[in-house]
Amino acid sequence: MIAEERTRIAPTPSGFLHAGNAVSFLITRELAQRQGARLRLRIDDLDAERARPEYVQDIFDSLAWLGIACTDGPRTVKEQVEVFSQHRRLGAYAEAISILKEQGDLYACTCSRGDQRRGGCACRQRHLPFDGPAVTWRLHLPQDAYVRMRAMDGSEAVLQPARWMSDPVLRQRADLGARPAYQIASLVDDAEFGTTFIVRGEDLLPSTACQLYLAERLGLHAFQRIRFLHHPLLKDEAGNKLSKSEGALALKSLRERGESPEPLQAKASAMLVAALATHSNP
Repeated sequence: MIAEERTRIAPTPSGFLHAGNAVSFLITRELAQRQGARLRLRIDDLDAERARPEYVQDIFDSLAWLGIACTDGPRTVKEQVEVFSQHRRLGAYAEAISILKEQGDLYACTCSRGDQRRGGCACRQRHLPFDGPAVTWRLHLPQDAYVRMRAMDGSEAVLQPARWMSDPVLRQRADLGARPAYQIASLVDDAEFGTTFIVRGEDLLPSTACQLYLAERLGLHAFQRIRFLHHPLLKDEAGNKLSKSEGALALKSLRERGESPEPLQAKASAMLVAALATHSNP
């Protein structure tokens, strides 16, 4: 029996948030209210090159405009930097990466993401040294590996991680700071903070499959019990996925025009109903 339900909103401060972000946050808030869950704000700020203070402030301004009050996490830009930044948790991420390396789950790679997608990478078999300055550390995703993903109603779907993505980078190149990548940081944070369910856009289903496999390899059984809800994405007029910008659908622009968040709230409620009806399964 779950003692306390916990979920999170996890924006990245790499641009001004858009309507698609808002809908995902609102779905999370509504589901948290239904479940009586604690709602944590976790700002994923590992990408220091793209993170800017005005983008962090936009997160707080957007949540206030949407009427979302988190029970845990930072309240100001200063708190985010000084207390809650992921850069203060690098040791935890490095420990998980080290365990995977010792188990033989990682390999050193000099190829680009494009090489990986095209199947032109042979680094799995090359056994390159891990200490090279221009190598990334990738997770070896076996083709025959399967994981179970739980939906909000407790039903399960079987996923094949390698079907959804090529071997992901878990540690960036040493000459770029040897920074841990999203897949490992997000997993470690959710496991440590006791997350019990996660709301994500359907574009992050591959990440869910990958992180469930990582949790299995790391023995993070609580993460394997997390329930997931993957919702459809809002699209622009051309049918493309929204991106962070200062365009018409940026929340900053909507606020400055004095628009109400009610249409987004109504859209989120409708999408939640539809997502729950399909049990969040792919």
